[in-house]
Amino acid sequence: MKNKKEIFKEYIRRVYIKIKNIWWLDRNMYLFALEGMLITIINNIVSINNNNLFATRMEANNFELSLVTSLPQFVGMLVLIPGGILSDRMANKRKMVVASLISLSSLYVVIGFTPMFGQFRLIAFICFLALSVGSLTVYNASWQAYFSDVVSIEERNRVFTLRTKGTFLFNTVTPLVTGALLANTALNSEKIRMHQMFFWCAALLIFVQIFVLMKISGGSSHRVATIGFRELKSAAVDLVHNKKLMGFIGVALFFYMSWQSDWTLYYIGQVEYLKLNEAWLSYVSVGGAIVQFLTIGFWSRMNERFGVRFPIIIGSMALCLFPLSMIYSTSLPVGKGGVVFLILSTLSNFAFATVFLNIPQCLLQVVPEKNKTLSISIYTVMTSFSNAIMPIAGVQLYTVLGSDLRALHITYYTIFAMRIIATILWTVRWWVMRKEPIL
Repeated sequence: MKNKKEIFKEYIRRVYIKIKNIWWLDRNMYLFALEGMLITIINNIVSINNNNLFATRMEANNFELSLVTSLPQFVGMLVLIPGGILSDRMANKRKMVVASLISLSSLYVVIGFTPMFGQFRLIAFICFLALSVGSLTVYNASWQAYFSDVVSIEERNRVFTLRTKGTFLFNTVTPLVTGALLANTALNSEKIRMHQMFFWCAALLIFVQIFVLMKISGGSSHRVATIGFRELKSAAVDLVHNKKLMGFIGVALFFYMSWQSDWTLYYIGQVEYLKLNEAWLSYVSVGGAIVQFLTIGFWSRMNERFGVRFPIIIGSMALCLFPLSMIYSTSLPVGKGGVVFLILSTLSNFAFATVFLNIPQCLLQVVPEKNKTLSISIYTVMTSFSNAIMPIAGVQLYTVLGSDLRALHITYYTIFAMRIIATILWTVRWWVMRKEPIL
């Protein structure tokens, strides 16, 4: 029988272990938040708007602008499955996260030099941008698997929330800075040079991000997959029979199709019809970021109370407001339309935080532990395929209808209808799974 001294020592040891575990969890949580801030700065420097502006400076037409968004997704599809297989073979998936970031940084350096390619500069820019998005796609897939290995399911909402909150300042400041720099640069050649500097700055920041990732503890797993390309078909068949995962993929895929269909059109509407310059484009981004920051705490509490499956319904419903904002604003005189669009677009972001906060958690709820990264990669391949075709489809519908204001409005009414259907699908999924655990 233990004496009082031994009992006291055992008690102290348990308290120490508990405090140590809490410390390491909080330490990892803040490191994930810092890593999220860095990738946010990078993504805002090399944003869709800035890439479209860069291509516009190099005389891209509407179809070529749609390729800036779409072609990279095809490359992402080609590298995702091999990347998922390699990642699942690693005891710690951080290795794949870091490798993809090193590749991304190298490609950003090369993209910065594409304006020097003469008559081939636009082709070179689109091709190397496509390769860079391939690296970014592998990073996103392997990061989700790595994150789930490090953070328990009970703590994911808390860590995701802090990470998303931590990105607010940089979602606000970075677009303002890049927009102001471009707006205050007069000559087209100087604007192109500014875009080059953006890519080189992003390349340097990636190495800071890698340094932070290396400080995160944990993530090693004994579940190392030995799957190869021959076993890929068998693994895919197993996934098809996972009803919960396939149900999620079906709903999420249609949601992404409805969301991605206006990614290029949104830029065309702002620049060609609302006549917004670089600074105003950044104001639109910042307005949305502010609203997302102000509301993310509310949506995090909603997740804790109702689970992550219910709030995404409201987020999908809010996404329906963006087409209506564009239609109404472009119906007004140009002077008023830009201001009204800024206000409506900003307010429409009230539930947009759920897209980034809830969908990854919904995926991690249903993805199997076996070949986890491969499963996430297959899901990401599907959404990448959607992202590859939907921006082109949106622009093509707009072009077929006449490439005028009426065509823009009809296209946006079509997108609005798709987003209503997506909201209904999220609602049906929530209802079917209402008796499932919310975590």
